[in-house]
Amino acid sequence: MKIGFVSKKGAVRALIAEAIARKLLSNLGTQVEVFSAGLEPENTVNPKVYEVLKEKGYPTKGLYPKPLRKIPFKQLDILVILDNDIKEKVEFVPSHKRRENLHIEPPKADTILEFRRVRDDIEKELMELFGLNKELPKTPEPKKANKREPKRERG
Repeated sequence: MKIGFVSKKGAVRALIAEAIARKLLSNLGTQVEVFSAGLEPENTVNPKVYEVLKEKGYPTKGLYPKPLRKIPFKQLDILVILDNDIKEKVEFVPSHKRRENLHIEPPKADTILEFRRVRDDIEKELMELFGLNKELPKTPEPKKANKREPKRERG
């Protein structure tokens, strides 16, 4: 299976989504190829992207912004668009089995807190997308047997 994440610049949200998806799906034992791209890719990555990913143990190796033509776009099984502003600009391909539009706000400032917010928003959305944050029903605790001796009548 192939999954791709697309944002406008491909240098923050798409990269963070790629890293998180790789780890989440790997932890499930799922054989998935994960890609990211930007419609208008940046040439550089803000170091805070790598920093917030490393804080939670997400992989950063090989993460860099790339255009759609550098990923197997038409062969993707699942396409996830991370920006409402581009959802109409990303080509519709009938071979995609699933197309998701998740609006993730970009960082509003160049602060570590804003990059953490973006990471956490993406993490939450991907957990829902992959069905990983459904609470398991709690197993009721077994009732404890009453070990008291029965009362005996005195006679």
